[in-house]
Amino acid sequence: MISKNRKYFSLFGILAATVDKKIQSINCMIHSILSKMPKITKQLLQKQLKPIKLYSTNNI
Repeated sequence: MISKNRKYFSLFGILAATVDKKIQSINCMIHSILSKMPKITKQLLQKQLKPIKLYSTNNI
């Protein structure tokens, strides 16, 4: 006699797969931001505001 075992998705299995995909998406987003950080830091340092005069104009 041949028995057919049916495999059903459990609620936990579906939840685990969904959470895994979401965590993987967040990890990819964080990785892309962190890989761009040196470039962003370099641009911010280049555009850093510098004082026009190095001495104080409020001499009393």
